This record gives sequence, structure tokens and C-alpha cells, in this order.
Amino acid sequence: MNINIDPKKVDFKRENKWLVRIGVSRAHVHLTEAHVQALFGEGHQLTVLRELGQAGQFAAKETVNVVGPKGVLQQVRIIGPARKETQVELSRTDTFTVGIDCPIKDSGDVADTPGAVLIGPKGVVVLEHGCIIARSHIHMLAGDADRLELKDRDKVSILIKGEKTVCYHDVLVRTTDQGLTEFHIDTDEANAAFVDTGDVAMIKHKEMIIRDNFGNIVEVNTDNIKFVRGKTPGDYYTQEGIRLLRQVFEYPAAVQQDIVKKMLEPETIEPNSFYLLTALEGDKVIGIACFYYLPDVKMGYIEHLGITPEFQNRGIGSFFYNKALSFLEKEHPEIEGVLLEVRQNKQDLDNRKEFFLNLGCIPIDTTFYSSDKIKVGQKLLLMFDPIIPEARVNTVTLERAFQSLKKVLL
Repeated sequence: MNINIDPKKVDFKRENKWLVRIGVSRAHVHLTEAHVQALFGEGHQLTVLRELGQAGQFAAKETVNVVGPKGVLQQVRIIGPARKETQVELSRTDTFTVGIDCPIKDSGDVADTPGAVLIGPKGVVVLEHGCIIARSHIHMLAGDADRLELKDRDKVSILIKGEKTVCYHDVLVRTTDQGLTEFHIDTDEANAAFVDTGDVAMIKHKEMIIRDNFGNIVEVNTDNIKFVRGKTPGDYYTQEGIRLLRQVFEYPAAVQQDIVKKMLEPETIEPNSFYLLTALEGDKVIGIACFYYLPDVKMGYIEHLGITPEFQNRGIGSFFYNKALSFLEKEHPEIEGVLLEVRQNKQDLDNRKEFFLNLGCIPIDTTFYSSDKIKVGQKLLLMFDPIIPEARVNTVTLERAFQSLKKVLL
């Protein structure tokens, strides 16, 4: 349908849109050094469970119980390192559980807030204040802020177009020199928008707004990237993803047959699990990722990951990769790292290797391992992305991983 645009009804502003990764924050606690000692014992140092997107911050192995007038939240994660003031961040649903009437505040602002009781393995801390519902905000790399002509403490609107369309206004920008550009919301907000960590939203800033002759806003060139899990080989998005593998990425028909078999007969690769995600722009499938979880070594294995050429070089591939990781972490919280496969298909080996290197993955030397142990049929380069600091790849773990891979790949 053609829309007639009256130049007199166009609000001319510079169009500037930017995709941003979503990070969902569950209930967590920031502690002062004194409270770390009180809860976990004198001389105790917080231990890293996994690094977070914000440079220097980490989810600690330590947890506490948060007690309010009506109830308790058990095993609430500590976020390190220690801060100048203790802060408890809850969702509104959490506040009903514990009976604490928390105000909505910017993180770090604990003035005029209610307190709680924190219980650790070595002691108890009674907070006079510090409990908040954190206002949604975006951590933005300085370079990204420059591209969008934004500065620290500016406010933007964030649009999520997934199962539901939700727009957040007056979202605070907090610039940083290191880490990830990431939009932070709590679990209530994520559930309302049907999204999870690793999904993608759009920063709406200084847009060109066009209205038709009836005064209705016409959206122009809106990026709408979402990720969908394929549950059966017969659903539309799975079929389209498999079609991309054959027609765009030139995989043989045997790959399609293999994917269908694993989806229809998951017991053939047990105790390992197979997953398929597709990337969509609107309703058009533009990418596919196929990956496994190998419980024997607590690792994921990404076999196929591709974005169609016309959507490459826009950062969507890295969003897709991080979504796959977030999916594995949610389904398998004990996961320690991810193995990645780079096959020598025409000129693709170097491109994919560079792509994974830029995501922080490490090449693995597998020359010591006899090729008859795993018959992949093509030259193979393995890379590794550790999820937890203790994750290691050595001869023993690789041999065990290859034993699992023989079952899922052959």
C-alpha cells in the first residue's frame, strides 16, 4: 500500500537508531567490605562466579538470604566488587514476597529507602536502608555514546519488539569506557515484554518522525531483531533456518537430515541436548544457530552459526552469539564454557575465526589428537569461550568432549 506523505507534515530530525543487548537483572545485593566480613567471616574475599558485561563487575559465588517483615528470599546473589554502601535490588514481585515497600530508584541512590535483614553463613547484618527497585538504565560504551551524540545522564527511549511491543521512556544513560553496551531491566519488566538476557532492543534517539496525511506516524527502516527457538522441524522458522543452511550457506542436504533427526529423536544423542535458534528481522528469518550442551564436560558446542550476507556487518551476528550463550546459561546453569567450530568451507575459515576472536574466544591446539577419534569430514578448528573463570581446556577435558561430540556429530 502506498502512503502519501505531505512534506508539511514531516517532522525532520536526524534518524539515529542503535541495537542494544538486553540484560535481565535478578534480585541481587551489593555489599560494603565491612558487611562482606560480617556475613562471611573476617578476611573473606568475594570469589568470582562469572564476569559481567560491565568491566570489573562480577557475579560472586557467595549468596545471602534477604529477610523482610513477611518472608525471605533465599540465596540472593552477591554482585562484586565491594561498594561504598550496601544495596539490595529487588523486583516489585520480590517486594511482595518479603514485605518491603521499595521505591523505584537509580542504582546507587539509597537515600530514604527501607532496610532489611541479611543473613550469611557467618553472621547477620541489619540494614537501616538500602532496598530499592532499580530504575531501568543503559550502560553505554563511550564510543557508542559518541555515535549517538549522547552523554552521561542523558535519557533515551528503548523499544522492544518481540512477542509484545514495549517501549521504555526516560531510560538513563550511564557511560563507561569498558564493558558492554547493555540495557538493564529487572525480571518483572522482562517477563512483561517476553524477553530474556541476550535478546535485542532498539535505542530510539533523535529519530526522523514521518506522518501520513491522516496524522499517523509512519515507521521507516525500523530494525526489529528477535530470536526464536525451534522446537520441531516442521515449524516455519525452523524450516526457514534449515533452508538458509542449504541455499545460502551451501551446507549439504545431509546436514538438514541430521538436524531433523536430532529434533525428532533427541534420545539418540542423550544425555547431550540439541538446540536450534533462528534470528528474525520482522518475520523474515535471517540467521540460524545450531548448538549442543555436553553435560559430561559442562560445555556447550556451537556447530552452525550464520547470518545472511545482507544483514552481516551490522553487529547482529555478535548479538546472536551472545543470545545462544545466554540460552545455554539459562537452560544449564552449571555450564563452564563453550566450544566453537570453524570448518574450512571455501574462504569461510578465516572470517569465522576472526569473528570469534573478536568475541573473546580462544583457539585450541588439537594437533595432538588423532583425527580418527572424531570424523568430521572437513578440516576443523576448535575455539573456546570460558564462561566461568575456572573453566579450563586440557587434554583430559578435550578427550571427554570429543567422546561426546562423536555421539552428537556422527
